[in-house]
Amino acid sequence: MNRRIAALALAPLAAVLLSCGEIGAPTRADIYEWRIIETPDTFAFHWPRESLPIRIWVQDIYELPQHTQAAIEGWKEGFLYREWDAELVSDSATADVIVLSDFPLGPTILLASVTECEGYTDLALDTDTGVLTLPIRIYVVPRFDPDLPATRACFGIVMYHEIGHALGIFPHSPNPAEIM
Repeated sequence: MNRRIAALALAPLAAVLLSCGEIGAPTRADIYEWRIIETPDTFAFHWPRESLPIRIWVQDIYELPQHTQAAIEGWKEGFLYREWDAELVSDSATADVIVLSDFPLGPTILLASVTECEGYTDLALDTDTGVLTLPIRIYVVPRFDPDLPATRACFGIVMYHEIGHALGIFPHSPNPAEIM
C-alpha cells in the first residue's frame, strides 16, 4: 500500500516535469527597442519595481477610462514575469501618467495616427541629463465624430499603443500590423 501511495503522490510531479519543454525562461525575439536613439545619445527607460503600479489618471471623455483599462490589462498580460503594472487613479495630482483628449505639442512627442483618431505621448525628457520628468502625458484626439463606431474602435487601438510608450517602449515598429 505504501508503494501505491508513493506512486500516486509522484504522478502530479511527473506530469509537471513532463509538461515543461524548457528548463529556462522562454526564448523571445527582441521586437521592440527600449531606447530612444538620438545621435549621438541614447536614452533608455524602464519603470523601477518600487514605482509599480504606475498611477494613471484619465480624463472621463470618449470612454477613455475604459479604453485605458483595457490597454493596461493587455500590456500586463504581455509581461511574463509581471515586470509592469498600472492602475487608474481618481486624482491627477498623484498620477505618473495623465491621459487627456486635447493636446499642446511638446518637445518630445511620440505620435500614433490611425484614420479616425490620433494619439500622442509627451515625454518631458531632458536630453542633457537623460532625466525623464513625470507625469508622462498621453493625448488622444478624434479626427471625426467621436460617437462613430470606427472612431470609438480607434480610441481603443491608440490607447493600447500610447500606453506602450508610457511603459517605456519608445520607437515605433516598422511593421504596421504591430501595435507599436
